[in-house]
Amino acid sequence: MKKTFLPALALLLAVIMAAFAFGGCKLTDEPDDPADETAAPNDPAPSGELDGTQVVMRSGDVEITLYDFGQAFYNSQYMQYYMYGMITADQLCDYTVEDLSHLIYLQRAAKDAGIELDESEVSEAEKLIEDQLEQLLTQYESSVEEDVEDKRAEARKKLEKDLAEDGIDYDNFLVLAKRNILMYKLADKYYKSVQDSLEISDEDITAYVKAHLNEDRTASVSDLVHKLSAFNEGNGPFPVYFSDDIFTVNHIYMGFETNTDDEGNAVTDFDSRKDDEAALEAKLPEAENFDGFMALEEEFGEDGGMDVEGYRKNGYAIHPDVAGEYFDGFVYAAMNLHEGSWKPVFDKETGEYIGGGERELTYFTLKDGTKVVKVYTDSGVHYIIVNKEYAKGATPVEKDGAAWESWRSTLAAERLESKLNELSAEWVEKYEIQTETDMIKAKFVPAEQAQPTDGAEPAEPTEERAAEPTEEGAAEPTEEGAAETDSGEKP
Repeated sequence: MKKTFLPALALLLAVIMAAFAFGGCKLTDEPDDPADETAAPNDPAPSGELDGTQVVMRSGDVEITLYDFGQAFYNSQYMQYYMYGMITADQLCDYTVEDLSHLIYLQRAAKDAGIELDESEVSEAEKLIEDQLEQLLTQYESSVEEDVEDKRAEARKKLEKDLAEDGIDYDNFLVLAKRNILMYKLADKYYKSVQDSLEISDEDITAYVKAHLNEDRTASVSDLVHKLSAFNEGNGPFPVYFSDDIFTVNHIYMGFETNTDDEGNAVTDFDSRKDDEAALEAKLPEAENFDGFMALEEEFGEDGGMDVEGYRKNGYAIHPDVAGEYFDGFVYAAMNLHEGSWKPVFDKETGEYIGGGERELTYFTLKDGTKVVKVYTDSGVHYIIVNKEYAKGATPVEKDGAAWESWRSTLAAERLESKLNELSAEWVEKYEIQTETDMIKAKFVPAEQAQPTDGAEPAEPTEERAAEPTEEGAAEPTEEGAAETDSGEKP
């Protein structure tokens, strides 16, 4: 399976931090509730007594122990596929080997390039270890019974017991923890050296933007709104062409409270924010301008999206084509505020208005004459103000502005990925990795799932598997184009 190289460093950080935050991964995998056999359809094989310090991957002087592998296995980006029975433990082991191979390559390449950590970087790593260990023991203390006099000593015993189940003692655990942090810092330093070696000129950025102009020119309004949202979240470049006029808004959001009736059903209290509404509305006419409005948002607002710098500065994109992606009534209010008068679009197929029907609107005026509209949705009350306007056509990308920087970052990431993949291909040929595949799979793969270790690449998840499941109880991904509120909903 061909994989791009950029996720390797992120995975390494996740593995190391997971090993330090100790989320409770056990090589001797025992379900939290033995009676619940549906929790993990493919439980790893019982491991018995383990030696977590056994080396299972080695290249030169770079080593990965069984304990390290266990942390990577349980914190793999593919763990959700495994937990939902979409891949087997055998495949998950193969993916983990591949990811850890990237880590090994980074270590070997860094050392060959003469990159080393200086004293301050080593000291920083040691301080991180001390802080994480302190946090860990504090967490363990919370599970110690109240009548125990020396809670820290008891917490240490509990930690040592859990580590023993992972086949490693406390002293070796600290040795591996320090080594792993230093490995991360060395890989990070090498990664940044490759990044810094890539030169990008203003001419390169200008050419790159022009090359993507037609892409935005032919995109739908909805796609461009989503692209603008990605830009606000720091995950993509600013659109360079809008196929129609759009505008953006900010808002002050206050969510309704919910109660439980006698039958255990959630009931929304639509009058729960009346006092807050009155307090805000007494201050709105005193706000000087947009900045004054946003100061009130800090005081009253509950939308987490307004805490995101990009959305706070640029707002939520509004256009009739995305009316269905916000709470019913939100776009209706925003469009009437901006246009003066606007009617929602009726969908003949569904027999409903897209984005909800008409709503009662209340208007307020700031000191500089700026209008604010109030609307109730099923989630709460919103006070909406216009932020920016984007006219149909090409959008100038001014040098050194936020849009320019977004395109520079996108080009830099593309070139970095290309360079690292090029280097990765060289490393595969240059650095041989000895992997104890049989030992790994004997520990993590039930016998009935084990596959012959013939060196074949692991099967890539099918398209059906590509839609990553969410854990039960976790919030489902929201549609692009709007940040979530604190309640997990869009504005």
